[in-house]
Amino acid sequence: MKSRMLAALTLTAATLVAAVSLSSPAQAEIPGYVKQGTYGWPDQCNGIGYSGQTNQTWRFYYCETVIPTNWNAPGLYYLWVQY
Repeated sequence: MKSRMLAALTLTAATLVAAVSLSSPAQAEIPGYVKQGTYGWPDQCNGIGYSGQTNQTWRFYYCETVIPTNWNAPGLYYLWVQY
């Protein structure tokens, strides 16, 4: 009985944490930047950011690490740009 209660509480807590993290809007850490894209690898994010800057598509960029990569899977990286 105690293990079922503990499992239910754990599941409820995990659901609440996921709901709060998914419902909050993404905002740039620096005013004036907008999110251009989402990438799975840091070099991919930086490559696209650098390419857009050299092509004068945007003036500045930075990549935000949301979930770092590991040996088994890609991560999550947001590319923020300023036009």
